[in-house]
Amino acid sequence: MRANVIHSLKPGEALGVTVAQGTKVRVVNPQGHQVVDLWAFVGSSSIEYLSMAHNRTAHYTTRFCAGDVLVSNRFMPLLRFAKDTTDGFHDSFHAACSAQSYTFFGDEQQYPNCEDNLRRTLEDAGIDFLITPSPWNLFEKSFVNEDGLLRDGVTSARAGDFVELIAECELFMVFSACRSTIGDIQNGKPAGAEIWIKQQGTTEDDS
Repeated sequence: MRANVIHSLKPGEALGVTVAQGTKVRVVNPQGHQVVDLWAFVGSSSIEYLSMAHNRTAHYTTRFCAGDVLVSNRFMPLLRFAKDTTDGFHDSFHAACSAQSYTFFGDEQQYPNCEDNLRRTLEDAGIDFLITPSPWNLFEKSFVNEDGLLRDGVTSARAGDFVELIAECELFMVFSACRSTIGDIQNGKPAGAEIWIKQQGTTEDDS
């Protein structure tokens, strides 16, 4: 995909962008050690949003895959999961990291967190910050054992891996390059991400 715009995010940074219906969005893991928290809100409101609980119900799975259409908290289609070059691990369970979660898990370092990134990004866009929906944690490896316990592993995303999404309606999307090292989900070295935006109707290389 030849993007119109490429945004680079360092660990701890976030991006908010309005995308029109049909826009392709590619989230790229340049060095393979970065979890990206993703949120999507309908229009310019935070009332309707991409909901992990509703998607687990809609698709009867904990791991969404290319071909799925991800829905909102009102079961409306928001994002088409078009491509995935990873082995399919993208966490749908965990809450966003926050100042409170750092304290809860015994990490006294108050470095940038994804919840504050979401709040600031929405406020900067003039959107009311009402709640923090559970994000779709791209490239985060989590799974449920047969005993019902939730487990985490080091991200298995390789350098250059990406997911590609297509907006099913106008959305305000927020991407936060997670800075957290709790649980070693990023192999101890979050390394940043790229967000590629391709508007519908422009000439492109579809690779």
